[in-house]
Amino acid sequence: MDSRLQTILKQLLEAGEPVTSSELAVRLYVSSKTVRNDVKVLNEALAPLNARIESYRGKGYQLRAENITAVEVFLANEGEHGREDMPSSSDERVRYLMERLLFTSDYIKADDLADALFISRSTLQQELKTIRAILHKYDLALEQKPHYGIRVVGNEVQIRFCISEYIFNQTSNFTGSSEDWLQILPQEELTAIQQVTLAKLREHKTIISDVSLQNLITHIAIACKRIRENHAIEMIHAEMAELETKEKYRVAEEIVREIENELHVTFSKYETAYITMHLQGTKLANSAINSDDVTALIYDDVTAVVTEMLARIDQRLNLQLQDDENLLAELSLHLKPAINRYKYNMNIRNPMLEEIKAGYPLSFAAALIGKDVLAERLDVQIDENEVGYMALHIEAAQERKKRSQGRAPRCLIVCASGLGSAQLLKYKLHSTFGEKLQIAGTTEYHNLADQPLDNIDFIISTIPIQESLPVPVKTVSTILSDSDVTGIEKFVYEETFAVDQYLRKPFTYVQRDFASYQDVITFMCDELFAAGKVDASYRESVLERENFSPTSFGNLVAIPHPLEPQTDETFWSVLTLTKPVYWIDKPVQFVVLLNIARENQGNLKPMYNALLELFDDHTKVNSLLQCKTFEQLRHAISPGK
Repeated sequence: MDSRLQTILKQLLEAGEPVTSSELAVRLYVSSKTVRNDVKVLNEALAPLNARIESYRGKGYQLRAENITAVEVFLANEGEHGREDMPSSSDERVRYLMERLLFTSDYIKADDLADALFISRSTLQQELKTIRAILHKYDLALEQKPHYGIRVVGNEVQIRFCISEYIFNQTSNFTGSSEDWLQILPQEELTAIQQVTLAKLREHKTIISDVSLQNLITHIAIACKRIRENHAIEMIHAEMAELETKEKYRVAEEIVREIENELHVTFSKYETAYITMHLQGTKLANSAINSDDVTALIYDDVTAVVTEMLARIDQRLNLQLQDDENLLAELSLHLKPAINRYKYNMNIRNPMLEEIKAGYPLSFAAALIGKDVLAERLDVQIDENEVGYMALHIEAAQERKKRSQGRAPRCLIVCASGLGSAQLLKYKLHSTFGEKLQIAGTTEYHNLADQPLDNIDFIISTIPIQESLPVPVKTVSTILSDSDVTGIEKFVYEETFAVDQYLRKPFTYVQRDFASYQDVITFMCDELFAAGKVDASYRESVLERENFSPTSFGNLVAIPHPLEPQTDETFWSVLTLTKPVYWIDKPVQFVVLLNIARENQGNLKPMYNALLELFDDHTKVNSLLQCKTFEQLRHAISPGK
């Protein structure tokens, strides 16, 4: 029994109640039809145990058995002896087929592929559709020849990039073991490539990250395999002539010479140029840099582009990065080799991408703004892996700024009962928190709109404030009770955030049903458009941003947002689903659409941090999904409200 069938049986054993095919499909990343077919197979296997999976209309599947223990023993035995190596899901089959097709030079008959996977010809054709779409991204195609079969055709450089990116770099982290490399070459040859490459890079004082090193060694290993199979690189004369002038070409020549001696394989000058292309993407300096390095190492157009990036990020997100000379230098030094990589369509994998997107969403959003500037100014299109690396630099700059400021949070007091009460509250706050809290001043409620809030972290008010403000508000009594002090301490010491200030009842939707993430986004954006909050382009902007880099961060949560801010204020549209939808790469049941103000005046980082803290709590997310009204959801988010 394959792993998917085992998973279905385990889910039904644990559930104790009906489970719908849709729920099982979301958990397994397959279609409901596949689940129904799997249930038929399971019922045949369970028949000798006097057990059966019954289907109840409108409720789902439920396991019925005279002896549940017998079923549990059966499942345990299958787990020990089942065929775990057999691809059972669509994703596993696609990966298997990609490996077979990319590593086989000759035609392969479709019947042979279907038989190897124990699937029908129609299922195989469905998987081949996916494979054609993947190959298209690399300008490759499937050639089908009657009586011979199918094979991958296209430019040899692109075939190698596809092998590296899709087969190796999706999962492996190079540790020197043959398993990481799918045994593309014997272990001793892989070790020789690694040792030669590292020695030459050190000899020429070339700085390279672990990820870039893995990328380089992977490509050299693939080159050795393809050369031995008579698949050689060819280049046009102009491209070859340009690469031969590069300093890194000399390094590539030395690497090639050593590898030829060690592995007894002959590299052409085009293969040497191919390795040069990869070396062009290595770092120029280590991470210990200062702004003076930029003038010596980076082209003027790169620093100009980074300067424009930071200006636009500040304009959109108010992160105040423009004056950070270290960030200017770091991003410039990072982008120089990145631009070289993209000149030759050489994407690099970012093994930290999911963690960066989930842990630093604001910095990732800032890097996406930078990506657009790079495309506009230099016509360089980078992918989300590179955006992730840029986000790391931006996050580091924010942390550096936070440490350098080292200031206490600043608050503004709003008091409706007169100057005397305001002063009393001010003195009480000062005596309670001392230098840990800066009080910028006091104001009456009716004058609040005239107060500049750019340098204010939060407001302490003796009256409720209904209108939306760019900073959080803590409502207290003038006498400042113990509970008030506790609430303010959260702002002063823990940097927590009043997340519910961004909730809007008209744009909160609970317990809804949708079939896809596109349907969810379309509904939420259409509601905003109907209310006059955004224009007709908003939906496409959110979908475009989502398709470039999904905002489904796990724990059933997605936080989509548009490429361009459109609203007059910053607020959330919130939607919960009765059952998860497949959000590009993860199941999602709780959606927060971030509507960021065009003229953002506040620091968005506390909002993002509060969201991450909220959605990282599995218990909290589960409680939010149970809410049936706006009031319940608001209370679940902020119980003290």
